[in-house]
Amino acid sequence: MFSNLSRFFRLALALLMLLPATPASAASLPARRQLPTTQASHQTIIEIPAESFGLPLAQDEPARQYARGSVLLHKGERVQFNVTIPVPGEYTLWFDAAASPSAPTAPEGQMQVDDGFPVSDLRRVLFPVFYRNSADAFPKDRYGNDALIRQIRLTRWTKVPARDVTFSQPYPLRLPLEAGEHRFDFTLTDGALYLGSIYLETFSPYPSYASYLDVQPAFVSSGFSLSLEAEFPAYKNDTSVRPASNRDLTVTPYDTDKLLLNTLGGESWNKSGTAVYYEFEVPADGMYAVTFRALQNTRSNFTVFRRITLNGKVPFEELNAFPFSYSTNWVDVPLGREMPYLLFLHKGVNTLGIEATVSPYLPAIQTIQQALLDINTLSLEIRKLTGNQRDPYKEWVISDYIPNIETRLNAIAQNLIDDKETLLAITGSSASPEVLTYQLAIDNLLFLAADPDKIPVYMKRFSEGPGSAAQLLGSLLLQLQSQPLALDKIIIHSPDLIVQTPPAPFSRSLVEGFKRFIHSFQPDPYQSIGAGEGELEVWVNRPRQYVDLLQVMSDESFTPQTGIRVKFSIMPDEGKLVLANAAGIQPDVALGVSTNIPYELAIRNALYDLRSFEDFDSFIHIYSPGALLSYIINDSVYAIPETQDFWVTFYRRDILASLGIPVPHTWNEVIEILPELQRYGMNYNTPLSSGAGLKGYLLTAPYLFNHGAKLYSDDGFATGLQSEEAIAAVKFMAESFTIYGMPLTTSSFYESFRQGTLPIGISNFTDYIKLMTAAPEIDGLWTIDLYPATVLPDGRQLRYATGSAQASIMFKNTDQPQEAWQFLKWWMSTETQVDFQERLILNYGREYLWNSANLEAFSRLAIPEEHRTVILEQWKWLLEPVRLPGSYMQERELSNVWNRIVFDGINPRVALDRSIILINREITRKMEEFGYLENGRRVKEFKIPTIETVQEWMEHAP
Repeated sequence: MFSNLSRFFRLALALLMLLPATPASAASLPARRQLPTTQASHQTIIEIPAESFGLPLAQDEPARQYARGSVLLHKGERVQFNVTIPVPGEYTLWFDAAASPSAPTAPEGQMQVDDGFPVSDLRRVLFPVFYRNSADAFPKDRYGNDALIRQIRLTRWTKVPARDVTFSQPYPLRLPLEAGEHRFDFTLTDGALYLGSIYLETFSPYPSYASYLDVQPAFVSSGFSLSLEAEFPAYKNDTSVRPASNRDLTVTPYDTDKLLLNTLGGESWNKSGTAVYYEFEVPADGMYAVTFRALQNTRSNFTVFRRITLNGKVPFEELNAFPFSYSTNWVDVPLGREMPYLLFLHKGVNTLGIEATVSPYLPAIQTIQQALLDINTLSLEIRKLTGNQRDPYKEWVISDYIPNIETRLNAIAQNLIDDKETLLAITGSSASPEVLTYQLAIDNLLFLAADPDKIPVYMKRFSEGPGSAAQLLGSLLLQLQSQPLALDKIIIHSPDLIVQTPPAPFSRSLVEGFKRFIHSFQPDPYQSIGAGEGELEVWVNRPRQYVDLLQVMSDESFTPQTGIRVKFSIMPDEGKLVLANAAGIQPDVALGVSTNIPYELAIRNALYDLRSFEDFDSFIHIYSPGALLSYIINDSVYAIPETQDFWVTFYRRDILASLGIPVPHTWNEVIEILPELQRYGMNYNTPLSSGAGLKGYLLTAPYLFNHGAKLYSDDGFATGLQSEEAIAAVKFMAESFTIYGMPLTTSSFYESFRQGTLPIGISNFTDYIKLMTAAPEIDGLWTIDLYPATVLPDGRQLRYATGSAQASIMFKNTDQPQEAWQFLKWWMSTETQVDFQERLILNYGREYLWNSANLEAFSRLAIPEEHRTVILEQWKWLLEPVRLPGSYMQERELSNVWNRIVFDGINPRVALDRSIILINREITRKMEEFGYLENGRRVKEFKIPTIETVQEWMEHAP
């Protein structure tokens, strides 16, 4: 890799720069509690020690790691202090802090100065949580492939600057303060935090590289080289930055057959502020060079940036945002490129930090954010005028009502045009997707500015739809905020060594290609079915990441505890489980099965009755009682919930506040706000609006439950839709659309919610994850509330909603029922579920939030507490529709009834009467098929389970 070619000219030039330099005395921090204010190199540093906070000092182990005294703050606790500013100016705020492991979420706080926020981002001061590998080498799965190392939280003290919440600014927040006394009030708003001293320091930019060299010692190292494998950082501040496998022949380590985790990052390392840190030793003080083996092939013609720190500080301005250009192959990138930077390292252990940053794109990001705000504001003004009318033949004179509309449109477009040049200067290519998207948005705005009166007809080019200026800019915002980079290794070396990785020889490429071709005929062990002697076979209806983690956790925990070996396989097709059972190739256990599958298998005698195990009733206390109803036949239970969905109200705080609309808590209140929403071209989303086709029980049953209607007769041999309560429920279900004008179809509530056309509505966990992870432009502008209640004539308020997602089942033909039951109990236990959900987030990021059906485990999920509280409260109203022979016909006919009323205008009673005949006929036919009726005579009882049934089991459990 290294060529010992001396670069005399380069070294001579560096030495000439260094020789005249006179070492300056470093401005050290003042001694604690002895010198609270120092001025060095024209910089004022004011220290507020923890002992002045008026709180008892912490005495536990994490606190003892910080020798100068600290306090432990929990959510809601605060510290107050006064500071006298000697000279007016801009100051940065710093905290000696460490996140406490006692809270599952990262610490957040807010800092008020003189009862206000001089900088808006002081409303959310984020503190890092650090993680490290629990082992020094990757564990191997049973097939010899690398598995991810478990991440553990690291209680690490660090000096944390107050930064913007998106980590986009090139410098910490700058507080403008006048001379004199100021009152500071810091409140911890989330998590738990060990807090040491707080500092106020006058702002000063980082020095240039030339200035940095002027104050460094003259010694340049020679003959030293140290290679660090990037996939093994000492610690990091975000677990989503994870190792990945790469099959390039120049990447180390390499194996033809096995899956090795030999690189770090890529698409998993794209969020600004995420950082990895490497600790290494050098033999002597001196100047060294750093080279990265890097790859950025994710974003075509796009430059990404990394902020480089040494021992906690950015050495000079050029490393505050170092560029990595697009490349199709792995490249060696020295810091400084053609003229590598010389970096001073002290003898012993040093720490290199590499942080993703979008700061060079910040002007473009801010311009886009302002443009989106201006577009949304103007769009709302237009909707107030035009309402929900989109008649292409109607002429509008918008300019009479918004006289400055043309000026405003041109101003938005001009700001984008000016900023486009900045983007071009960074990317260096006018053909990059980002620049082309920018231009499309500009073209839309200029087209509308040419004739503003056409905007009501062309709202799809302005603020609505996938090709609108707002949507284009929103997608561009996400692209600019994404900074993916993969690293293979980091080389710390003397400047006289050239790092140059030779390409793989052609002969080796040929041989490896042939070996891979031969290996491609080997079966994938996770795709193959069948287990070894004495092994429990488990099929999983989930992607490979989940199966890998399940196999590792089982091998680490379940097998050592019980002696039961488990083989996991990816389920070929859950729709063919019936055929697999008929063919005798079914597994012992299946996980991740859709909620409608267990009943179809159980009624055909294919599943094991889990309630036959003595401890079943005591085990199910971890569930919502209503979650089990779909899996019960008479007194037998044939599946247990694995994951659980929720239906809650999502709403945009900003839009509702601007319109003066309160958050509705009942359907009556929803109906009251609809005219105001629709006047502005907005609406309220319901689950029935999502997509076309069959409206299943998950969407229709809550209307019946909340009107007090029963799905079936008490004996289960007929439908219950003939009741007055059911008729009222179906009538309201249809009139929500025919009379009240709720949207018939919503292609994507997530997109409409982001755009503001549906600023409020009911949705589920899928959209929750999207909004949490892929809607940065509305971060903090939305939240959730309970499902709207139906107010009954007697005053009761019911807010039942479905929530089934996936279930776990055991096949009746298993020859290891006790072992399979032990496995299911281990899998759904609180300890395992918490471990699994934590590992998913630690290994893959927040996109892999796990909505466990285990209530105890979900209560420890790392999501905002206010969201978790709402979801757990809504789950108290979870009620799954009971299934019985022929119930699929009722599910189908409920959908048909809705279609007939809404689209054909048929009277609800008439539509229901026609369906009731079909439903009862099918229920009778199926009851005869499964032995409950014989020649129309009842020969076997069928019990309809209720929530009270399950609650009674729980209460009487031994």
